Amino acid sequence: MGNILNIINSDKNFYDTHNGHYMRCVKGAFYSSELKEHFKVNEVDVDNIDENTNYIYLIECVTQDAIYSGFFKLPQKVLDLVNQNRCKVIFSYEAEGDLDIEFFNEWYSLTCKPREDEIKFSNFYVLHCELTCEKNNKTPINFFNSTHHFDSLSFELNKIIENDNHRKLDKFNYDFYRRKSKDINIDNKSKHFLCYLRNCGRPHRNAIASYFQHNNLWDNNNLSFLKNSFRGDIPKDILPQQYWNSSVELNDLPKVELDTQNLQDTQGFDTSFSSNWKHYQETFLSIVSETIYENKSKFFSEKICKPLVNLHPFILMSTPYSLRYLKKFGFKTFDGFIDESYDKEENDLKRMQMIFDELDKFRSKSNEELKDWWSEILPILEHNQETFINMGNKKTKKIKLLEKLYD
Repeated sequence: MGNILNIINSDKNFYDTHNGHYMRCVKGAFYSSELKEHFKVNEVDVDNIDENTNYIYLIECVTQDAIYSGFFKLPQKVLDLVNQNRCKVIFSYEAEGDLDIEFFNEWYSLTCKPREDEIKFSNFYVLHCELTCEKNNKTPINFFNSTHHFDSLSFELNKIIENDNHRKLDKFNYDFYRRKSKDINIDNKSKHFLCYLRNCGRPHRNAIASYFQHNNLWDNNNLSFLKNSFRGDIPKDILPQQYWNSSVELNDLPKVELDTQNLQDTQGFDTSFSSNWKHYQETFLSIVSETIYENKSKFFSEKICKPLVNLHPFILMSTPYSLRYLKKFGFKTFDGFIDESYDKEENDLKRMQMIFDELDKFRSKSNEELKDWWSEILPILEHNQETFINMGNKKTKKIKLLEKLYD
């Protein structure tokens, strides 16, 4: 197959009839920037396949339900190719990390196992950003824990570095520049926290916003709260009771914006490099509200990439043991000055209280103490940025997988 991916277009059976669950073929996370450097796509219709060619049948998923339902929407011609070992079916669900692999194992036993004599499931692949899915998969289907966000953004950052460290951002009143530690002026720092909250329908985003409201932090920190998808329910399962009244007050709070005032759409904009250096220069600590907080998933999105790229320390609001997994990629964290034992707490409510306690301690420190700490951690910040940049210089796991499939 060389450097060509022969992909059978799946839109007729998926996107065209169920576009709430699927993206157009080759328009989602699968054919990412780094993949384009290694492969060209030859896209064909299922009725125009060549008898001497091996194919990928690519299904780009928006929801995890798309995977479950997609197994039984495949055209018979594709199933015939699968059973002849001439086609690999790839479900690409690489932008999210919410697939429950334990449930999938059970679902497979009930739904797919009885059909193993009819369908060669070993030619099916699921690419997903949940970092334990590959290890915990108990089925013949090949799970592959994609690191899409790290791979794509580190690749793009290297392209930015090649382009004079600069990328123009048309929708914002600033451009993105790759900064170095010499660009940091610690004396300019006067605010404790930086936190971006766009999709506010997730309970843990309501929780951290309730903490900001309770402590009257909106005006003297760099915080956004765009209220997209905001429902207003008190997240009682994860929010300590002393903050419940503040959660109610969020219903009447106008949206809080940092740099989106000129955007017509404050929900669908690309957040990858929309990071105003001024926000980082003024603040001591990023509060990273990752996509997932309340289950066992291990998933990193573009949100954790922002402080890594922009030389900023962070507290990570995510699922238990996320810092442990982050360290497996070679990154360093800030235990010692920040008590990171919250990362080991499996109870969601207790973990949130421990995070709030650390934020309280952080706010109690003088600016001089925080500036001294910053002087000490500069080597860690440099290490994290360099580690992230180096990711983009390596052949990704997905590229290696595709090369292996068509070697």
